[in-house]
Amino acid sequence: METRARVVGVDPKSGTATVESRRTSACEGCHKNTDGSGCEVCALMGSDPVLRSRADNALGARVGDTVTVTTATSRVLGYAALVFLLPLLCGAAGYLLASALTPHAALRAGAALCGFVLAFAALRIYSARVISRRCDVTITAILSSAEREADEEIK
Repeated sequence: METRARVVGVDPKSGTATVESRRTSACEGCHKNTDGSGCEVCALMGSDPVLRSRADNALGARVGDTVTVTTATSRVLGYAALVFLLPLLCGAAGYLLASALTPHAALRAGAALCGFVLAFAALRIYSARVISRRCDVTITAILSSAEREADEEIK
């Protein structure tokens, strides 16, 4: 996946940069996107249309540069599968475990809900310990001023 971003910070020691990009693709086709800045549904859910990421800065981008950043599609799909499938699998496992132990439907449903919630707790811990330290974004190009101006005219 490839998008444009602006460099807002640089860490020369680690060779990374902090970049910000606008999340437009998620809200682009939404009929609730009235002013082009994001849809009302995302605003109600408290979702920020600006994404901040740590990117590998092998090209030496500086603060204020507009860059093209890339994330491996397999990594994005892997995270999506983790976030969507793991809670479902844990909920099903909780239900099946409770089915083996009790005939009560309410306890089965409670066990499924517990498995579902525990999956999100595990994802939160995994995100804090592993994913937040990983650098999945790479700066692949630094845009020239002419490319930046052309890009801004399109928007």
